[in-house]
Amino acid sequence: MTEIDHYESIRQKMSIDELGTPKHKKTIEFLKMLYNKEEIELLDKGFDRGYQPLSARNISKKTGIDKNKVKEILKGLSKRGLIFKLASKYMLMNLVPGFFEHYILTHGDDEENYKKAAKYFRWAFLNLTPQMYNNLKLKGKSIWLPKLPYDAEEKIIQIDEGIPIKDQKVFTGELVRELIDKNTTFAKVYCQCREIARISGEPCNYVSEELGCLLCGITAKIAIDQGWGEEIPSKEEAIEYARKCEKAGLVHFGMNVGAITFICNCCRDCCCGLRGMSELGLTYGRSNFDPKWNPELCVFCEKCIEICPMEAIQHQYPVKEENDVIFFNLERCLGCGVCAENCPKGAITLVKVRTDSTPEMSGLGKKIQDNILG
Repeated sequence: MTEIDHYESIRQKMSIDELGTPKHKKTIEFLKMLYNKEEIELLDKGFDRGYQPLSARNISKKTGIDKNKVKEILKGLSKRGLIFKLASKYMLMNLVPGFFEHYILTHGDDEENYKKAAKYFRWAFLNLTPQMYNNLKLKGKSIWLPKLPYDAEEKIIQIDEGIPIKDQKVFTGELVRELIDKNTTFAKVYCQCREIARISGEPCNYVSEELGCLLCGITAKIAIDQGWGEEIPSKEEAIEYARKCEKAGLVHFGMNVGAITFICNCCRDCCCGLRGMSELGLTYGRSNFDPKWNPELCVFCEKCIEICPMEAIQHQYPVKEENDVIFFNLERCLGCGVCAENCPKGAITLVKVRTDSTPEMSGLGKKIQDNILG
């Protein structure tokens, strides 16, 4: 097998579902920069697919390479963030989510490679991932789902009468509160999307990369143990961190998997998922809630317009003063609750209008659920 075959083969193995590793000459150049010939050949011969947990012994038997040599190579790759290690098993990852986050957070490669990788990721996110998210939408699948702010229940004032009584509740998984309340271990990591934007010379226009992801349970433990997550000492501090992200206008996004243990706090400027949704007007995987505006409480400060990540809110200036209106384009709205959380007068509340808008879990989500979170 030729050299290019190994790199192309690994590219394919790092591609699960529509959110794969894009076939492009820049991708092959990127992989060649990160992996030498010996490393890429071992990975190609040792793994059949992404998120396939294998030990060094498994790979040694499969490839015929001495176990100690396999361990040496895998240890080096793991240290540089180029392969995921969980206990004694190793896994190839999908480009995003997966490889991108792990590589950036591990920050174990040399600085030149790290900066070049950041620029590749930035290029891929701006040029390729919006198309991938659109493909997921067309197939009725989603990898991300928005989570309502921590205090959102206080802003849910009514339920659409058309919804059956049995479904007139907030589902488990709809609130970030439920993720925090059911866990005892917490960690935070800087935002990888805003980090690569900064390195690429295009820092976020909204917030610093220091406001990043909130990890809970097993994911927090892995991050703390492996040294790329900062422990949050208490549940109260985890709540405060979530609220700080909400006040900055960030949207809580969790993976569309059963055992969610982390949330990304996304901006429309840098984050690969939310930026793609905003640019294309994609609202697949929206929440079950729509915003409701109270004109009697509104002072038209336009904070909601400024902070909406989907640009779904407009001030329709009137001819007559009594016709002054804040308009919500529900075709673009994610139902994320950021506008309600940040309205200084409480003029925006949330109404449950769907029973459960959760789309089918993507194939990538199933792999992560089964091999890491399960």
